[in-house]
Amino acid sequence: MFGSIRGVVPVTPPGPRGYPLVGVFPIVRKDPLGFFLQTARTYGDVVALPFGLRRLYLLSHPDHIKFVLQAHDGLFHKSPAAARIKPLFGESLTTVDGDDWRRRRHLMRPAFRPHRLMAVVPAIVAIAEAMLDRWRSPAEQGQPLDLLSEMTEVTRAIILRVLFGEVPEEDARAVGRALTIATAHVNRQLWSPLGWLRRFPTSRTERYERALQLLDEFMTRRIDEGRRRGPGGDLLSMLLAARDEETGERFGEAELRDEVKALFVAGHTTTASGLAWVWYVLSQNPAARRQLQREVRTVLGTRRLLAGDLSALEYTRTVIEETLRLYPPTWVTARTTTGAIDIGAYHIPAQAIVLLSPFVTHRHPLFWHDPDRFDPGRFSTGHAARPRYAYFPFGGGPRACIGSALAMIEMQVIVALVAQCYELTLVPGWRVEPDPGIMLEPRHGVGVVLRRAGAGTAS
Repeated sequence: MFGSIRGVVPVTPPGPRGYPLVGVFPIVRKDPLGFFLQTARTYGDVVALPFGLRRLYLLSHPDHIKFVLQAHDGLFHKSPAAARIKPLFGESLTTVDGDDWRRRRHLMRPAFRPHRLMAVVPAIVAIAEAMLDRWRSPAEQGQPLDLLSEMTEVTRAIILRVLFGEVPEEDARAVGRALTIATAHVNRQLWSPLGWLRRFPTSRTERYERALQLLDEFMTRRIDEGRRRGPGGDLLSMLLAARDEETGERFGEAELRDEVKALFVAGHTTTASGLAWVWYVLSQNPAARRQLQREVRTVLGTRRLLAGDLSALEYTRTVIEETLRLYPPTWVTARTTTGAIDIGAYHIPAQAIVLLSPFVTHRHPLFWHDPDRFDPGRFSTGHAARPRYAYFPFGGGPRACIGSALAMIEMQVIVALVAQCYELTLVPGWRVEPDPGIMLEPRHGVGVVLRRAGAGTAS
């Protein structure tokens, strides 16, 4: 499939023409998800997109995804295409390339081994139970809750506990507010045709700069406190102790701050978005909701969830996986070619931006029957196999998300505990639609009304 066909000169991939000078940018900006999906279905698995004075290339076949993420990872860099999100992630695994990336990944890998992640389940359970206790009053009074806000708060509390141990509530709220301000600003810049205006000071950009400073100061304080406190069971302690066995090298001060910041940012925003979509799709699929509740009753009854229960909560896991197929929080990722490449009969030049969209590939009609339908059975044991990269909500290859296993544990625990205690119904008339920024979040949140599980007949 890859490389030139003998006797055939590679050609530029097909694609829409767009407008003079700006290309397809005005169209993409209005509806990125719809545009990329329709473009792939119209022009095929390799599409050239005129974007201002350059071309972007959308790849959507699983073999193409494998080529970029796994088979030929060295032909692509991530850093250039990540420039606009770098203020949030710094110089971290998310944004660096080459030997620097390999060294950092090697130092961080031990902290994410399965037995270490399973050890944090009791803390996740305790924080989720505190959230459920807070829901008692709204449930009794019939007051609606926004599940995106609730999931953001609970996953932020979890990642802070996992990273740092106990964090004062006032500090947690302050860093949460700072991240909200910074993320909103970066989201606006993603689709702004006048991104260069950020160079001029305004009250909005000043708030953004203060928010970034607060994030960095918060991380620096936590690291300093971790050094003074000594070894503990949190991730920071493991990263402080991380040492290359051959060279003895450790993380530098700035490196550690940026890695911890990236873990904080990515470690709860993506999980919160995924959980919010779970509650939305369950509100639209009563049969799936009832099956989920039956499984939770069978496995847990009324007792507290333990780490060993996760393997038995199979349907819960498939609900999450199918939700991430339809609404992957990281809905698009980009790489920059280090040299010219050929994909089949198509030529992609050096220094070109290649786009990979889980949102698009997860709806590829060759690999997903009735792709817009919610069907957790696609991920059940014994289901027909599909190409590895037909599904990649956490990326893949060497640069697959280092925290993906933690995210799945966290989501499975929270979904099971909520289903054990409450039934959630979407507020009538509440409009839920995807908002493709840094993450794919539900625009306007997900408004629900709660009632205690078993309080009446489930709909």
